[in-house]
Amino acid sequence: MKTHKVEILSRDLVKPSSPTPAHLKDYKLCLLDQFYPEIHCGIIFFYTSPPNWDKNDDKNYCRILKNSLSETLTDFYPIAGRFKDTSTIDCNDEGACVVEAKLDSNLSDFLSSDDLQREFGKLNPSFDPETMELASNCILIAQLTVFECGGSAICFCLKHRFCDLASVVVLLKSWSARARGGSAEIAVPSFVGSSFLAPQALPPLPETDNPIENRTARRLVFEASKISALKKKFLAEKNPSTEIDSVSRVEVVLALILKSAISAARSIDKSPAKKSSFLSAVNLRRRTAPPLPENSIGNLIWGIPMEVEGEIGFQELLTDMKRETTTFCNETVRRVRGDEEGYSLVFESMKKQEEILKETGLLDLYWCSSWCRFSVYEVDFGWGKPVWVSSGILSSQNLIVMEDTKCGNGIQAWVTLDPQVMAIFECDEDIVSFASFNPNILA
Repeated sequence: MKTHKVEILSRDLVKPSSPTPAHLKDYKLCLLDQFYPEIHCGIIFFYTSPPNWDKNDDKNYCRILKNSLSETLTDFYPIAGRFKDTSTIDCNDEGACVVEAKLDSNLSDFLSSDDLQREFGKLNPSFDPETMELASNCILIAQLTVFECGGSAICFCLKHRFCDLASVVVLLKSWSARARGGSAEIAVPSFVGSSFLAPQALPPLPETDNPIENRTARRLVFEASKISALKKKFLAEKNPSTEIDSVSRVEVVLALILKSAISAARSIDKSPAKKSSFLSAVNLRRRTAPPLPENSIGNLIWGIPMEVEGEIGFQELLTDMKRETTTFCNETVRRVRGDEEGYSLVFESMKKQEEILKETGLLDLYWCSSWCRFSVYEVDFGWGKPVWVSSGILSSQNLIVMEDTKCGNGIQAWVTLDPQVMAIFECDEDIVSFASFNPNILA
């Protein structure tokens, strides 16, 4: 298998086109932001070469990206700043980092790699030591990589403590609209996090050690027809006393993956004391009372924990998941606000998550996140919409990230498991029946 080589052409700090006013110099985080680490999390957009492309266009791509980012940073001014402490960003206009690179491969060959997770490291600037020497304190690092065919990939890495995926999409909508010259489509951010839940005097988070080598990642694709069949299977076989009339595509896919992963892990470790827990993230924006603006910036998400003892069937797991999520969305979330009860809810939730983490070794913990319905396939910087979008390198074990397929009706899921567990998971009868492993991306 050919090893693709990447060549870094430039690394630049891009500053806002207008200085940040003095009264905006200190940006206060939301309380929820404080529970996320200052690590860079990435998302990668892949684009085919535009019509009539020639090699001189490569420099134009990077120039367009940097100029439009400079303008965008005037609205998203905290991104050009630096973290001062656990609750504050110093909006000092030091800038975001943009890296320009080229790779000795065609886009189609690159996306046909047997180990895309490894190859992603060549597109992700946070894995390049020289880039991180320059930009480790930057909140945003972006890398534009151009392939030999004129196709390109743009990897956007933002510090998780600053924002969630919904915030990243707001940034990219605004940035790409400016790049295209579409001023009417520019998204304006809403920095309401600190007024929703003000930050507190919290100590720094402890360092986490989660080596990439300890996991195996696989890409599964669930076509719309298979998801529909999975929904019908659940509704036809559910307990008649269960008051569930419908389930979402994300819920059925997540339940199937979790059921199969838990079963695979149990077949290796049969200890009766072994338990499984999982945390599923929910977007708070539309669910709070009153709702937060759609363009709100920050980690406005909530982790709903669930615990499973022993093996569990698909029907039972999906029923329990639906019940917990419905209770949170219909009742609990309305109490999440900036008063004594709201702060108590936050700290109780975080305490519960800490207790789960302390049981590592006694339980298998799965981290679950849905990137569906975020319109990432609409991000166009002027050379067309992406042909594929994916999360970056997944460095955590037992991580499940679900993303839209390009058509919008299917689900692409990245799953990371212990290598022994993955070998059994891949042969699970239900997984084989409803999912395809690593299908052709550009087909």
